[in-house]
Amino acid sequence: MSEKSRDFRGTMFANTRLATMMSSVAFAALCAPSAWAQETPAPAEEDEARTLQAVVVTARRDTENLQVVPVSAQVVSGEDLSKLAITGVEEISKLAPGLSLVNAGSNTSVTLRGVTWQPGSGTPATPLYFNEAPFDPGNTIVSMFDIGQVEVLRGPQGTSRGAPSISGAITITTAKPNLSEIGGFVQGLYGSDDHTNVQAAINFPIIKDMLAVRLAANVEDSEGRGIHSVNSAIEPMSEDRSYRATVLFEPTDNLSLQAMYQQRKTENANFTQVEGTGNAAFPGVPGLYPAVRAGYNGPALSLGDRASVQDRPNLEHQHIDLLTVNAGWEVLGHNLTYNFGRQYNRGDLIAENATDPLNILPGFETFATVSNVGLPDWASHEIRLSSTPSADRPFDYDIGWFSKESDGTINFDAPTYLTGAFGHPLTALPGAVTTPNSRYVLGSSTNIGIGQVFSSFYGNARFRLGENTELSGGVALVKDKVPVSLRIQTFAGVQAIVNPQLPLRAFCPAVAPPGLTAVASPVYTTGVVCDLLLPAGLRNSSQSNSDKYDDTLYNLSLSHRLSDDVLVYATTGTSFRSGLPAINNPGLPANLVTPEPEEAVSYELGVKSEVGGVRINGSVFQLDYTNQLTSFEGVDYINAVTGRTARTSLAFYRNIDALVRGFEVELAAQPTDHLFLGANLSYSRIESEGGNVPCNDASRPLNAANPINFCPSPVGQVLNQQSPIQITVNGSYDRPVTEALDGYLRFTASHKGDNPNFGNFRNAAGGFRETDGYMIVDLFAGLTGNDGGWDLGLYAKNLFDEQAELSRLSPSTTPSLLPGVSTNPVYPQYLTLGGYDQVRSTAPQEIGIKLRYSFGAR
Repeated sequence: MSEKSRDFRGTMFANTRLATMMSSVAFAALCAPSAWAQETPAPAEEDEARTLQAVVVTARRDTENLQVVPVSAQVVSGEDLSKLAITGVEEISKLAPGLSLVNAGSNTSVTLRGVTWQPGSGTPATPLYFNEAPFDPGNTIVSMFDIGQVEVLRGPQGTSRGAPSISGAITITTAKPNLSEIGGFVQGLYGSDDHTNVQAAINFPIIKDMLAVRLAANVEDSEGRGIHSVNSAIEPMSEDRSYRATVLFEPTDNLSLQAMYQQRKTENANFTQVEGTGNAAFPGVPGLYPAVRAGYNGPALSLGDRASVQDRPNLEHQHIDLLTVNAGWEVLGHNLTYNFGRQYNRGDLIAENATDPLNILPGFETFATVSNVGLPDWASHEIRLSSTPSADRPFDYDIGWFSKESDGTINFDAPTYLTGAFGHPLTALPGAVTTPNSRYVLGSSTNIGIGQVFSSFYGNARFRLGENTELSGGVALVKDKVPVSLRIQTFAGVQAIVNPQLPLRAFCPAVAPPGLTAVASPVYTTGVVCDLLLPAGLRNSSQSNSDKYDDTLYNLSLSHRLSDDVLVYATTGTSFRSGLPAINNPGLPANLVTPEPEEAVSYELGVKSEVGGVRINGSVFQLDYTNQLTSFEGVDYINAVTGRTARTSLAFYRNIDALVRGFEVELAAQPTDHLFLGANLSYSRIESEGGNVPCNDASRPLNAANPINFCPSPVGQVLNQQSPIQITVNGSYDRPVTEALDGYLRFTASHKGDNPNFGNFRNAAGGFRETDGYMIVDLFAGLTGNDGGWDLGLYAKNLFDEQAELSRLSPSTTPSLLPGVSTNPVYPQYLTLGGYDQVRSTAPQEIGIKLRYSFGAR
């Protein structure tokens, strides 16, 4: 038997044994031992099927039963989060298929109904609301603690909520203070790789039934995604410290005011995961170019190694505070509400991003530093007037105004290491010099000013056409202004150049381009090495945009109740989204800087039913996109400022017409008082409607006349960046063990199918390839007591330690980091390949224990 086979069988044996152990714990808890038999009351009767607990949502800005709302939605309660030991927003996708939340700094993303948003793409495609205020998803997708409810709303938004969206919205509400009772909880868990999380809350009325305060905190430490570097002894780490205070004031029955302030500080040190063989061997040219050994930048690494080759980690520090205010007044048959949100970025330093993920420079790590200039602004306001439902009136209505303003400047410092910084241009081996010569380091500073001024006026009406039919519709007038400025300032520098055709170093001035000066290198005196003097400002550039847009959105819905248990509906709606200019892509050709706004139309048919204790909800939908904003990261282009080849960043978006088709199914049943089962299925497939898109095409060299290549995107080409099909199954079984104890067993199984990963994965022919599907299984077992007042349990997340590939990118290297690449025609082809791809894999297996104690108003 091979070593690999033994390892595989050993791993499967260990995981199976773990599953068996946890099942045994649950079995022991659920089937009480003989010592408890005398204390266990005999069941009075057999379990009977029971009606599912009603789910309350605010999808239409009113408190309604999920089954009467003609909207596709899923709800995750704060109790669900606690039961499944969920402490991060990313894990919500385990309960809401089709939703993907990734917390990864500049790679943070939100995907719903196949549509993906990432920082730098403009208005979020799927807005994220925190206590009814929309915030930057990149600063909100972090920790989850003391949460009341999370709603995943699917379909067009914008005529009832401020921020427009075609795919849906995510609303997170924090736990509200209880005006009449003292209470709270404390919860702690300890998992694999020293993952600790402690969260707590306390609620106390100050004036009973009128004024109350709730304080909550979250302290979490872990190794993040657990990626270690083979070239560093530094351990990855992630620290989160969050504190929240909420005040609720209800002086009368018709007046309410709630204010929440949250402070969050995070410290992260993480390594970029890579997969590949490392660099191939280079035999060298005797007497001219030295040989380079294979794998000089690191060993062969597989996805399962969960490893990096960086010398130092990426560093991130954030201090972000959020303020929300929600006020409501019932007056003259109407509800007048005001919602306010304010984000404070208080941390001076945002991140230090390592720029050598392939370890082209062994023993030295280069960094790009990002920091705030001043205090960025982010604030939203909403005023809404809604009629109070009345049996004497066959319709209801609401009108509102929403605005969001954001503004801030980010400074981006990234030194450029010119040829000569790490040794002789011809003879130095990679990694032989680990401290750069400051003479050949070019300093630069990039200031990016970015903001948005968005406003909408909206109105909705809902008509009851008899007892069982409802027609509703809304219109929103939106205005959007996106001011962006970009300024790149370069300082003086020196670049070493080699010209073998020159007989003497005295001829160096002759090799200087017009307007520049070249001198014999005082550092490298062997061979004809010249220093090209680059004055400050040589590569300065600037960009300024202040694009303005306006549009009219609509939403129309017709629903009919076939019986008390079955509702059918049809909806259609539109959306609009402006894209940002391609910031952090210096020297991009002017005609590629700003994409066109994105517009979309949605069509949806759905049914909701709850018969015999079984809930079955389903919908089919189609989204027609015009100029869909699609990311094209990693495309080579000619930098118009430097004349060198550069590679597009995450913030490079182009337009393409696309069609999204899919369906969603939700099933839930509670066969007995003690057993609950649920299943959800989501399918979303994005296909190109045809057009040309940026691409890498080796057959067409880049030059000033052809600064970037375009390739046809044939009709039907799959554009999904996440798997089109996703399925989740979850269940729980609890049983009295004694008069004081209950035992439980819970599980979730999340399956994602094959992933086309448009734009990331390429095969040898240059086309796109799929990645295999996978399933993540989580298992929970334990005991509860005091009517759920305390809970002690074991958990296993990713029980079978599934290591699946989520994304892949072939990163570019900087040729100037390597000796000789500016003059050696062989090295650029060889050394810039690196031998690795950047990858992102599923979170590793985590085994842990959780303890929770609650009292009073929990």
